[in-house]
Amino acid sequence: MVLITCLANVATQVGAYRIMSGNKFHYPVGNPDLPAAEEVKWRAELLSAALKILQTPVDAPTVFDK
Repeated sequence: MVLITCLANVATQVGAYRIMSGNKFHYPVGNPDLPAAEEVKWRAELLSAALKILQTPVDAPTVFDK
């Protein structure tokens, strides 16, 4: 599992192993500042990065950037 959040320190404290930095508190997997078509592309790239992180072996809580 990859937890996408802007609160990486909290995710680490609760024991999540694969933590990915998200956008903002209210929109961790979205970016409403972008036009709709660009936001779809932004989300696709975010999820693609999350899938790569899912394949990365970890032994302890690890925070990944996008």
